[in-house]
Amino acid sequence: MVVAMMPVLRQKAAAFRRGGFLLFAALFSVALVSSVYADEPIPVEPSGEERKEVLRDFVLANVEFTLLHEIGHALIHQFPIPLFGREEDAADQIATTFMILRHNTDIDPTAMNKLLMVSVEWLSEWEDAEAAHGSSAHAFWDSHSLAIQRFYNVNCLLFGANPDELSFLLDTEMLPAERGFDCEQAYSQAFEANLWLLSSFARSESSLVPYNGIVVEYEATRNPRHEMVRRWLIESGMVQEIASRATELFAWPQPVRLFFDNCPGSAEAYYNRNVYEIVVCYELLDVFLEKSEIFLSRSAVAVCANAGLRRLYGERFGCGTRPED
Repeated sequence: MVVAMMPVLRQKAAAFRRGGFLLFAALFSVALVSSVYADEPIPVEPSGEERKEVLRDFVLANVEFTLLHEIGHALIHQFPIPLFGREEDAADQIATTFMILRHNTDIDPTAMNKLLMVSVEWLSEWEDAEAAHGSSAHAFWDSHSLAIQRFYNVNCLLFGANPDELSFLLDTEMLPAERGFDCEQAYSQAFEANLWLLSSFARSESSLVPYNGIVVEYEATRNPRHEMVRRWLIESGMVQEIASRATELFAWPQPVRLFFDNCPGSAEAYYNRNVYEIVVCYELLDVFLEKSEIFLSRSAVAVCANAGLRRLYGERFGCGTRPED
């Protein structure tokens, strides 16, 4: 099954290079922004259903990365996967590459946006900690890479998969040239590693391993904001789709419970290897929602400050016109 999938995966990677980026590439590509002309009308942010859709997309993209990251931990734990380096970095690479391969941009042109939404969340986490506590806020001993490193790592793999469409990233604050020049090779290595993962531990009809997989459960929420996000997850079908696909692809030695729960005072997600359980706290999803609300309030100025993006979205954001338009 997996051998037959490999040409499809390679086609998906090629198709991804042909995609285009949409609204979120505009909203969060801070390195593209120049100052807004003083004589321009003050831009306005989207409202109503359009605003809700933007918030929803940001939350779902970051939940998707979170789920794939934790599934990466589950794979590393349940299968004999050799690691040269930290497990957290490997789980990040699995999540990023799976997201790139999962979205065929001929069908879903927002694929690049999804990864940009993920990377900008890491950037925001870094900037928030720096503003609040300075360098003392960062645990340099932690098993995770620093948030700012995770920001660049996601951008690098994304650029490596799409060097033509994402050329605007290169040699900017989002991806300095010194790092960007190696990103196509980095993505190629990650892509081949994922093909090896699929071919080495694929589920087969002749397998004697029980048909274990990932089962999704939702605890009742205690907060109206959490309930809204919970409803987005269920209505989108994204969580169940990811769980079902992971179940179909891999011959899991043990079943995995993917559980959304209330975690007062703790905004996190983790894989508990002792009980084969992925826990995602509603409080973490609320963090994603809050970040998207903040970004959205700043986005109109970013769009209007860039000539190319203004041509695409200027009317929506009330940017007005400028001589170069």
